[in-house]
Amino acid sequence: MEQYVCETSQSSSGTIWRMMNMKKIVLLILLSFFSFSFGQSLNNFPAKNEDFSAFLMNYETSFQGTIADAETVIKVKVEKAVKNPEKQEQYFISGYSEVKEGNHAKFSGEIIFTQRYNVKDLPDDMLVFGDFVLKETESGQHSGVFTGKIRIQSQKVITKTSRASVTWKGKWKNYSQTLEYEAWWANFVPTDISKVIFK
Repeated sequence: MEQYVCETSQSSSGTIWRMMNMKKIVLLILLSFFSFSFGQSLNNFPAKNEDFSAFLMNYETSFQGTIADAETVIKVKVEKAVKNPEKQEQYFISGYSEVKEGNHAKFSGEIIFTQRYNVKDLPDDMLVFGDFVLKETESGQHSGVFTGKIRIQSQKVITKTSRASVTWKGKWKNYSQTLEYEAWWANFVPTDISKVIFK
């Protein structure tokens, strides 16, 4: 009788152990599935198949705007824009900014596009929004990082002859965190930059 009780106890322990292992396996599978799903749906940018590189480089022409105040002109030239084939809403860009005459600062960074909208009364056009980070490569008090939003309005069907209005708006902060300025630049002159909508 004692032997039977002992065997039953061992059998129950083994069953419980196997059930606990199964629960762990199921939990790991579920976690992997949800992690994969979350990673896939992190950015559902609907225009991933389009290539905005030419718009970002502005057909080899500088963007122009202001930094710090309405009188201080900034020119931004994007010399290279490469779409990430593994993450198609992301673009790696590099170029330089020029504040006043002759003060150049090289930068490199990224843009991640996040949203696309139809344009009211212009059924063939779309609005595309994203976030940018541009890091200046020099060091010193007047070197830092541009961060902000980018907005592109273009035709929905992009061809080699397509043109777009491109507006960037954000802040520049130096690496030592002692200076911070509002900045914007575009390939056109908005009547009032504060009324340009960004998302």
